[in-house]
Amino acid sequence: MTVLCVPLLFGCGKAKDKKSPVNPPVPEHSGRPAETRTPYYYGLIEEYRSILAEDPNNLAALIALGNAYFDSGQWKNAVTMYEHALSIDPRNADVRSDLGTAYRQLGMSERALAEYRLALEHEPGHLNARYNTGIVYAYDKKDYRAAIRVWEELLRRAPNFPEAERIRSNIASIKKGIKKGDK
Repeated sequence: MTVLCVPLLFGCGKAKDKKSPVNPPVPEHSGRPAETRTPYYYGLIEEYRSILAEDPNNLAALIALGNAYFDSGQWKNAVTMYEHALSIDPRNADVRSDLGTAYRQLGMSERALAEYRLALEHEPGHLNARYNTGIVYAYDKKDYRAAIRVWEELLRRAPNFPEAERIRSNIASIKKGIKKGDK
């Protein structure tokens, strides 16, 4: 068995280390630009919960509450809200992708991949689902060839994707590591 050490993507650590010393990229959150300052999540959460108390199937409030839980790292609550939203709108690729990322954060990489696949079935051009699939393959599954395939497809579809340079660098590093390991 070959050990693959790709410093730019994963860092090199001791074999006993569970986590790489280099933080993996943060999976993309669908449909919303990054915040420049941290919002007041408790207030947002309470606001959306009060809306849902009066209208439990308010799709916009369900998604917004899921996003507030997601952004504040409350993964189980995010999953609950996203699943409820998907019971109303099962073809929503943004919500599916975010649900996948919440599952990944809970250590459920297979569930994450299943949600990303469904997002791509409903919306084949969904770039964040593709990007996040590559992250799961590379960082969780250690299936570097699968990560390369996914990311190369993403770059074919969207050469100017916001993380394109990082992806290209990661692909090059992985390929270099694979070559060294094959000798």
